[in-house]
Amino acid sequence: MDNFSKLNEDSSIKIPEHILKKAGLKPGAEMIWVNDENGYIILMEKPDNFAKAMRGLGKEVWDKVNLDKYIEEERQSWD
Repeated sequence: MDNFSKLNEDSSIKIPEHILKKAGLKPGAEMIWVNDENGYIILMEKPDNFAKAMRGLGKEVWDKVNLDKYIEEERQSWD
């Protein structure tokens, strides 16, 4: 299984078939490229609706927070 590609003279690259299949990508799919802070490039399909695609992201941040207490403290800070 090839896990590498070569950048062509025209700066295009062929993504290996097994990667495309695993990601569920087909020819003509619109892509998003993201560089992370470690220099990695993340490739993903552009969602039809960004709001729906991002719904629920980061919810684990609130798992250990007492929401009632947090809201009450926020409301008190408004005074």
